[in-house]
Amino acid sequence: MLRILLWLLALLAFTTGAALSYYNWADVRFDYLVGAAEVPLIGLLLASFVAGGITVSLISAIRVWSLRFELRRTQKRLRDAETELRNLRELPIAPGATPAALPPALPRTGTNAR
Repeated sequence: MLRILLWLLALLAFTTGAALSYYNWADVRFDYLVGAAEVPLIGLLLASFVAGGITVSLISAIRVWSLRFELRRTQKRLRDAETELRNLRELPIAPGATPAALPPALPRTGTNAR
């Protein structure tokens, strides 16, 4: 159902864009920094839309790139922590160590601790 709704919305957007382009074909004066030009209004609208899409895509790509870098850094830290934990679990307990010589256990917290 969602797929059909998305297709209908895309068709509506395409139809609206086609209608706008048909009714806005008149030339308009476009003044830019170093001059001016007469361009069809629909061309100006499409160029603005494309420029905005490229800008948003570049900003999104930069954000995705930074998040991937952060993910790799976090995965490396996790691997290092898991390696350290594995090494600590494999350490032998010194012979003759009694429970009194071992550090005290941390108190349990939570709803089951009494």
